[in-house]
Amino acid sequence: MASLFPFARLDSMSPARRTWLRRAVAGVILVAALAAFVSEERAARNVTNEEQLGILGGAASPTAGQAAPDFVLREYATGRLVKLSDYRGKVVVLNFWATWCPPCIAEMPALQELQASHEATGDLVVIAVDVQEPPSVTGEFAQQRGLTMPILSDRSGSVAKHYGLPGLPGTFFIDRDGVVRSKVLGPVLGKPLVEGLASAGGR
Repeated sequence: MASLFPFARLDSMSPARRTWLRRAVAGVILVAALAAFVSEERAARNVTNEEQLGILGGAASPTAGQAAPDFVLREYATGRLVKLSDYRGKVVVLNFWATWCPPCIAEMPALQELQASHEATGDLVVIAVDVQEPPSVTGEFAQQRGLTMPILSDRSGSVAKHYGLPGLPGTFFIDRDGVVRSKVLGPVLGKPLVEGLASAGGR
């Protein structure tokens, strides 16, 4: 009985046809192997990146005159990994916050205004570290308020904990050499913001 699903028989094909078929099969196998390799490589790289998140070094609970502990976190908007030390040479206003925190929300317009006023010169940057919230929540908040500052995601809260924050918000003013010059626990508005900037060599 003839098969309902006959296979192509190599011995019934012309030499040219057999050569073409072998090359086609080899090509499919090669593409599949490359796709599997790329997928595994990408997965391994993602695992490595996730394992790298958090504190890279530096004393816990830094005070004025101490080096700001370096860390690496993921930027919510792009997914890229960002280190605090990437901004060495700039005055850094490092703000820890969350969308559920009323004082954090109250201070955000002033921080955004500060960021916007220095975007042309690039001599100062406001880094907003969102603590223990998913990027989707952070993103919605940032888009609604037109925030342009780098917003990093501290999903585990490990960086905020290392910086010794008892609550939110908390802001560290860091000079161009990466040294903490002052910090404010609570909303940084008005005089605390002006004095913090002055201590780090910003304005």
